[in-house]
Amino acid sequence: MGRMKPREKALFRTHRPPFKTPEWAVGAVVQHQGALYRVTRWQELRPVPLNRGGSVGEWQVWGKRLSDEEMRQGLLDAAERLLGE
Repeated sequence: MGRMKPREKALFRTHRPPFKTPEWAVGAVVQHQGALYRVTRWQELRPVPLNRGGSVGEWQVWGKRLSDEEMRQGLLDAAERLLGE
């Protein structure tokens, strides 16, 4: 039996739009709840109505957990970039 591929997981919801959060850009490797994930997409959700009137946008950030091999390759790539400078 082979290993299952990591599934996409909803990491969190936020009111900050994607263009204001470069640290959570698609493709970025991030730590969330003690594990490393690669951000796969941002999903725009229905606006949240406010009690005082109006509404605010809401987004959900999705990611896939990194395997040991993906982490190792990421570290090697980063080391090569540093040594190349």
